[in-house]
Amino acid sequence: MSNPLPAPYDARIERVRRELKERGIQCLLVSSRENVRYLVGFSGSAGWVLVTDNDIVLATDARYIEQVRRDLGNSCARLADAGLNAFAVSYVATCEAAVLGFEAEHLSYAGAKTLENAIELSGTCCEVRPTDGIVEGLRAVKDDGELAAMTRAAALADGAIAHARTVLRCGMTEHALAWEIERWMREHGSGPVPFGIIVASGPNAALPHATPGERQFAAGEPIVIDLGATWGGYCSDLTRTLFPDHMPPPFDSVYGTVLSAHMVALHGARSGMRMADVDGLARSVIVDAGFTDCFTHGLGHGVGLEIHERPAVSSRSTDILLDRMVYTIEPGIYLPGQGGVRIEDTVVMLEGMPQSFSHSDKENPVV
Repeated sequence: MSNPLPAPYDARIERVRRELKERGIQCLLVSSRENVRYLVGFSGSAGWVLVTDNDIVLATDARYIEQVRRDLGNSCARLADAGLNAFAVSYVATCEAAVLGFEAEHLSYAGAKTLENAIELSGTCCEVRPTDGIVEGLRAVKDDGELAAMTRAAALADGAIAHARTVLRCGMTEHALAWEIERWMREHGSGPVPFGIIVASGPNAALPHATPGERQFAAGEPIVIDLGATWGGYCSDLTRTLFPDHMPPPFDSVYGTVLSAHMVALHGARSGMRMADVDGLARSVIVDAGFTDCFTHGLGHGVGLEIHERPAVSSRSTDILLDRMVYTIEPGIYLPGQGGVRIEDTVVMLEGMPQSFSHSDKENPVV
């Protein structure tokens, strides 16, 4: 009954099976698009993966079945012609699973109840049990192929910031610069951008998740640019704060503080640390400089197939930093009504030490 998959998917499936065995689950239903892609390489919009101790299938509809069979070597694709729920019910009955786990973070309550009712109506004796973080936990530690893709995505982000430096001018609007950046990344090979590009100038720069508008840039004001590219489905995340013509007070002091906090966290992190302590490295610099209430978010987040994934990097995080984890370092100081500064790199832990994917200039913010 086994359906072998090529590397690296075979190794990923085996890791899931070990986790299922520890939890007493005979079959796992994977519905998250990112988790499906991680396990079998399928990036379509409709598909569930079902994993047992000796089998794996990808159930999808007629739009994708031939593509999947070609891309996956006909190894695990099955046509769910009566719908995904009906396929799952039939599969559970066939494999005689006593417990079917589903992803509680991704399958809605209504969806889970529909599945549970369908299994009960079929006469199959199977407990439907919510699970949390089985695949996401594995995704937090990247393999060589994932790191290679993220290196390419980060290079595109660096190129986009370099392009922004060449086209940015006083009188240009936030919206116009955001479009210049997105167009450049797409023209140079990026997949869909993983989030709406942030370009926030002047007082708008005090809003960590500002939306670009028609505000025009003026000399001496901060412009926070937060962007990401994708390559092979994997994301990058990069923020730089630029100043047209000059950097006036108080932002010369603010920028220096944020850069110091960023560098302390970048160079001070080590494998085995609590992510809460990594956050504390940067936060202590900002607190000591007197900006305690002006750093209003966590230091960062994991990056991979999603722009926000595990691990969490915040004062409340319980995650432990491990080798091959990829995460962001993005301290910021925000002064309401005046503006803000944020500096962000995407980094990876290798052999116990952090290495940055991002290489854009941080030392010279004036353009």
